[in-house]
Amino acid sequence: MWNKITKPARSMILSVTVIVLSTLTVGCAEKIEPIAVTDSGLPLGMLCDGSTESFYDETIFERMDCGDPDAGLSLPKRRLESEPRIPSPYEASRCQLSLVLQAPEQRFECAETEFWHAYSDGRLAPRNSTLKYISEAIELSESVGDNTAEFVVKLSRLYQLRGMFYMALGIENGQWLYLVFSNLYAQKDFARVEELEPGNFVASSFDITLKIANAQVAGKHELALAYGLESLHVSLTAGDPDVIEPVNVGTAFAVTGVTMNYPLNTGLPQATLDAMLEIGCIDEVAFCSQNTLHAPFARPGLEYHLASIYARLGLRNEYIAQLEVVAEQDRYDDWAWKAMVEAQRADPDRLLEKYASYGDDQYSDSYAQMNNGCVMCHGRI
Repeated sequence: MWNKITKPARSMILSVTVIVLSTLTVGCAEKIEPIAVTDSGLPLGMLCDGSTESFYDETIFERMDCGDPDAGLSLPKRRLESEPRIPSPYEASRCQLSLVLQAPEQRFECAETEFWHAYSDGRLAPRNSTLKYISEAIELSESVGDNTAEFVVKLSRLYQLRGMFYMALGIENGQWLYLVFSNLYAQKDFARVEELEPGNFVASSFDITLKIANAQVAGKHELALAYGLESLHVSLTAGDPDVIEPVNVGTAFAVTGVTMNYPLNTGLPQATLDAMLEIGCIDEVAFCSQNTLHAPFARPGLEYHLASIYARLGLRNEYIAQLEVVAEQDRYDDWAWKAMVEAQRADPDRLLEKYASYGDDQYSDSYAQMNNGCVMCHGRI
């Protein structure tokens, strides 16, 4: 099977390593200035043919390699930045007191607030600032020497948040070192989470997606497939194997944005859809029925996730029907990706043709692995 895979989109680590090391800096992707902006202030960039996007994030319809499978490794471009259109709900809660002067318990609360404030902002500068803030909070908290269960779980949470930040910075903000050397950053933090809080499904789910990416990049496709199958198995069986629980829902949404992009001839994209439909979304998980503080556009974003899986599999009727579900969600009219979805409702074949171009033997790329994968649900964009 694997000898039929034609240079998958993430298969040439050497070329990226050369690029990264030649910069000797984490900020290895230069800031891309918008070519134009929409009436609502959303930035517009350049399409593969050199033309300007006609609506925000139109590049979702294009392959990251711009249709050239021999171009080598394609990493997400640094996302276009703009002032968030939605005010931060965390602004009033941000701590003014220096971390050094804060009580240990206060540091956890302040770091959590800073994380969501910058994570939802999406821009590199506030995210870098908060990364330093959380790192300082971790260093100070580790020095406390408190081994009580409550303290240890909160310390674990700091490592989890920083690991998530490393991933977001790598995927969305062009900080490729965090992806290329994820074992030194996010995976290291997720390993610390496992030490402090064994069984933390959020950290383990994100960690396995990084293992998948690393295996793909190294050309270890059998290993990547094994990790992909394992991740879906965990999403189905975590917790009580006979009951769908929040752990199943959370794990599924964490891993299926990656597993949907395996070559079709591995069977994993179909297995991804099967898992998503079996798990579904349950009332015990807030974002299954409503937008939340931390995910202000969870409803349209997560329903679009399912639509994109249908499109990946070429299931045209199901894809079209699911786009209608997306358009019915609360806050759809305020969502930065409304125009993108409207374009698909008007011309569903455009995204279907993108996925069809990968054939049966290439890895594809989807919104979840592109430079707005986190902020589509969590952003104040």
